[in-house]
Amino acid sequence: MPSPNVVLLVDNKKRDLLVAALIAHHLEEMGVRCHLEPLHAYRAVLGAYKPDLIVFNHLTASHLVAYSRRLAQLGVLTAVLPNEGILYNRDVLRYNAGKHHRGAHIDYFFCWNRAHKEALSETGFASKTHIEVVGVPRFDFYFAPWSRIFQEVPAQRSSRPNVLVCTNFVFARFHDLPPSRADRFFAPWKDRIPAYGNYWELIESRYRARKRFFAFLEAIVHAGRFTVTLRPHPSEDASVYREWYQQLSPALQQGVTIDQESNITRLILACDLEISCETCTTALESWIAHKPTIELVFDRHPVFFHPEVAALNVLCDDPAEIVSLIESQLAAPEQKTFAEARQRHLATWCNGPDGRSAWRIARTIAQALQKKRDGEWRGLQWSDYRRGLKLKGLRSLGLPYNYDPLLFLKKRLFPRKYASRVFVDEKTIRPRDVVQARALLQQSINEEGKE
Repeated sequence: MPSPNVVLLVDNKKRDLLVAALIAHHLEEMGVRCHLEPLHAYRAVLGAYKPDLIVFNHLTASHLVAYSRRLAQLGVLTAVLPNEGILYNRDVLRYNAGKHHRGAHIDYFFCWNRAHKEALSETGFASKTHIEVVGVPRFDFYFAPWSRIFQEVPAQRSSRPNVLVCTNFVFARFHDLPPSRADRFFAPWKDRIPAYGNYWELIESRYRARKRFFAFLEAIVHAGRFTVTLRPHPSEDASVYREWYQQLSPALQQGVTIDQESNITRLILACDLEISCETCTTALESWIAHKPTIELVFDRHPVFFHPEVAALNVLCDDPAEIVSLIESQLAAPEQKTFAEARQRHLATWCNGPDGRSAWRIARTIAQALQKKRDGEWRGLQWSDYRRGLKLKGLRSLGLPYNYDPLLFLKKRLFPRKYASRVFVDEKTIRPRDVVQARALLQQSINEEGKE
């Protein structure tokens, strides 16, 4: 009997690839073959691999709901592992739990926390879906042996404290784009999530906050006491930060790095203090890594500012105070006042990170495959095989399924029109990315074995 095989669809290579590779590593140790493919190849994997199970990051869009039903008919199991699972807003939580797309066929749903599991149960998933709280798999990389992947070479360290500044102004980019771009982006939510009904209010809020943010950033940089790593959110347009950087003097530029490419875990483990912009997952990750945190406060909009998180961070709403606040927190980096409450919050919303979330997911999948029926592959159509051949052909050339050979030209000629396509292309995994991710995991295992 051939080994069962699983496809893990990867949405964003910066955020999701290493997680998928780690789950695949655990599955392969359990005797399951794994294929990591870009999200846009979700239909092509049927003809290419005849998988026993496919892992999605969501099954809420109507076309995916219909696709999940077809997979059920073919005998292919479906699993959902969200890449964003800390949802403090109750309406957002219920929407993401499937309130408006109950028709999806989901066999396994892996939640970051019990609040998400309860919301799924309330919307009717519990009767047909195995729901399991597993924590946050990407947080596994804050624990050995996987944290070895991000160990910094000591010689690269500066004598100045390294301050990591993480921005989170994704919606601000719509302020200067044609209104139709925002209308399309918010269309799935504006009539279903009350907080997103007036989405221009959200855009304006983030735009104002980003403008004010530069006052904090300039105070930190001009103090000349720190090295600054500026991390724009992966979905932000970083050009506004690069323009700001170009206006700095050469001397000040030497102390600033803008890094939108590195894995956030690497940056957090390498920093001495982390600064987030109102509620941001990076603050929680910094707690796990035992790094002191400061939260910049802007207009306290309830979509972006959550009191239960703010109460566990040192807050700053005045740029004139940020430098002294950084120095005081560096002098007492344990932030002991928050320690117990932070652990309770992590236990509630992240299932108590312990480095074994990906293993728990793999164990559940492996157990599911042991009792799974064979696939009904006679139900495949010519289009399935055609897409599968395309996927394998592009893979042999080192290209992703959604490769467009003319995209670079379209980008030059019509940059605004193709901005979204370029963004998707940049976050899409390629075969070489998968090879590199697997190699990093193997390297961390080898290094642990030497000790």
